[in-house]
Amino acid sequence: MKILLLLKAILSENMSLFNYQTKRNSKKITKIIVPIMLFIIVCFSVGMYANEIGKLLSKAHLTYIMLNMFIALVTVLAFIEGIYKSQGILFECKDNDLLLSLPIKRSTILFSRIFKLLVFEYLYNFLFLLPAFIVYIYYEHPSISFYLISIVMIILIPIIPTVVSCFFGYLIKLLSNKFKKEKIIQTILTTIILVGIFILSMNAQEYMKKLASEAKNINDLLTKIYYPIGAYSNLISKFDILLFVKLLLINIIPLILFILIGQKYYFKIILSSKSKSIRMSRKANANIKKNKPIISLTKKELKRYFSSPVYVFNTAFGLVILFIFTLILCFRGKATLVSLLQGYGLTNSISIETIFYGLVFFSLILISITSSSISLEGKTINITKSLPIDYKLIFKSKILNCFVIELPLTIVSILLFTIRFKVSIIYILELIILAVVTILLNAVIGLITNLKYPKLNAQNDTEVVKQSMSSLVSVFISIGIFFLSILGIWYFNNIDISIIIMIHLGILVLITFILYTILMKYGPKEYQKLNV
Repeated sequence: MKILLLLKAILSENMSLFNYQTKRNSKKITKIIVPIMLFIIVCFSVGMYANEIGKLLSKAHLTYIMLNMFIALVTVLAFIEGIYKSQGILFECKDNDLLLSLPIKRSTILFSRIFKLLVFEYLYNFLFLLPAFIVYIYYEHPSISFYLISIVMIILIPIIPTVVSCFFGYLIKLLSNKFKKEKIIQTILTTIILVGIFILSMNAQEYMKKLASEAKNINDLLTKIYYPIGAYSNLISKFDILLFVKLLLINIIPLILFILIGQKYYFKIILSSKSKSIRMSRKANANIKKNKPIISLTKKELKRYFSSPVYVFNTAFGLVILFIFTLILCFRGKATLVSLLQGYGLTNSISIETIFYGLVFFSLILISITSSSISLEGKTINITKSLPIDYKLIFKSKILNCFVIELPLTIVSILLFTIRFKVSIIYILELIILAVVTILLNAVIGLITNLKYPKLNAQNDTEVVKQSMSSLVSVFISIGIFFLSILGIWYFNNIDISIIIMIHLGILVLITFILYTILMKYGPKEYQKLNV
């Protein structure tokens, strides 16, 4: 009974796949329709890709390979999601102190945490698996046993990757606890693991080209690497009770063992991290230095930013992309450019300067730090509002924080590129202007959307950074600006590229000026209204 009550309490908060806040007087129908529309849009997009692969494979009666590929995809995604979500859901929830004080078994608390993580994985996996299953059913018309086995498989898919990712999350937390700058080390370790996964997956497009000719081999590789995929393939073709039981045990036993063994170490590491943070807080209070308000506020923003691995990874990945691709261009040069263009069906007539300009713009426009910065203040926002400072200064500190985080690595990437390809001074200035304007534009967009859709009562950082309406809207606006820019450049391709770049920069400056003026005029009033 206790475990049911605990699960009900934990799952009652912020379990929406597309989590956002609406005005109090909003109709219930609006709150229902918006998530359904978003769900349909994502499923339709995924379904288009699944249909293209399924159509190709159905001709050779190999449609089941498409299912295996999507199961492999969601398994990898569950592992990646679990690595950095585990920090917020398992180790850094705000109700840890409350749960630890209640007369509840440790294994029950740990299971409830993992169960919440699994529910999130089910919600995300469904976006990919539902279209894949529909495509398979359309082409193959399977028997009733397929539906029953597939339902069980959907339940089993995220268990192993979630358990493994929780183990990695524990190791990251354990190693970071050994250092004084625990959060920074934790962020670095998480980023290293996820960047490694990103680098390994960079040749995925090349593998997709060989799908038709190598479908059998790819399927054999997947089934050998990950047993549950092979077991599922065999079960939907011919049901075997022994194989079915084996599939259940292989997924369920690791979860049970992890909970039984991990309960002891799980609470040790939480208590260790808690006592360490108290000691560090006391030490920090003993060494308070006076700074100008803007510097103090910016430092506060930086500390909050680097204290959250999920915040860092989810917002700064664009910088990683920019730096990695800059290194690739510098070391492999023109060959990389040609293969990149040919991979997307383009000619190699586009200059490498234009490609790098687009890369810088795309990487920076994806970074949305301020779309979560107000929401992450949480209950402390009332303290900030009580300070004898102008709210405009708070906005400026959040914008300055973006420059401190994004500009250094961007400048390094620009310098590496300019040294390697010996571009003109004018082009270098255009890149620097682009970087400054894009960072400012994105920061202003993020603040405006966060003021419009605040989320101050989140249980952990993951809910704010990944599931808030503010982050979603901000990213969509940024992507929209990027694609409109690309369409504009392509439409006026008969004009000299240097003129197009100057016009593009002029438009970005104008948009940024208008939005910044709006923020500074109406932002303080909206900030004053915020309350927990």
